[in-house]
Amino acid sequence: MLLIAAAFLLILADCSPSSDERQVKNTVSAFYDLYLKLHLSGVPAKAQQEQLKKAISAGLADLLEKASVAEENYAKATKGKSPPMIEGDLFTSLFEGAESYEVLECKSEKDSVECTVELTHVEERDKSRVTWKDRIFVVREQSRWAVDDIEFLGDWQFMHKGRLKDILRQVIEEGKSPTV
Repeated sequence: MLLIAAAFLLILADCSPSSDERQVKNTVSAFYDLYLKLHLSGVPAKAQQEQLKKAISAGLADLLEKASVAEENYAKATKGKSPPMIEGDLFTSLFEGAESYEVLECKSEKDSVECTVELTHVEERDKSRVTWKDRIFVVREQSRWAVDDIEFLGDWQFMHKGRLKDILRQVIEEGKSPTV
């Protein structure tokens, strides 16, 4: 009987998520919890970026900071008469952003993991729900996991296409010599 119980415990241990998987999912959840709390729109303000640094990679933090400077340069060049280069939600496929999320599955690739996240937005006026999936990339930085990029998987006409880091690089490039 003791042997059967030990075998059962080994089977359970083998089926349980690894410590890394739990840490990755916790990192993704911490990022989206912060995202929901901050109600982000466009390139986050410096104070918001400081809060995001708890959950994001140094590379992503650097791109956000440079994109913020590019937005400032653009606003100066256009004398504030043009909208920002990035409008709406920067971290999800949907312009209006998400109001809830669920981390679905995560797949490991050496020192990085990609997770599929289901996001939901509820329209205020008619309470209709929009649900979609985005892919979030998490990397190991020193002793922690950190969100490094997001791939936008929604299929709306007016949405971000591709990946977050590529969009930020484009904003940075456009901000170097803004056209009025």
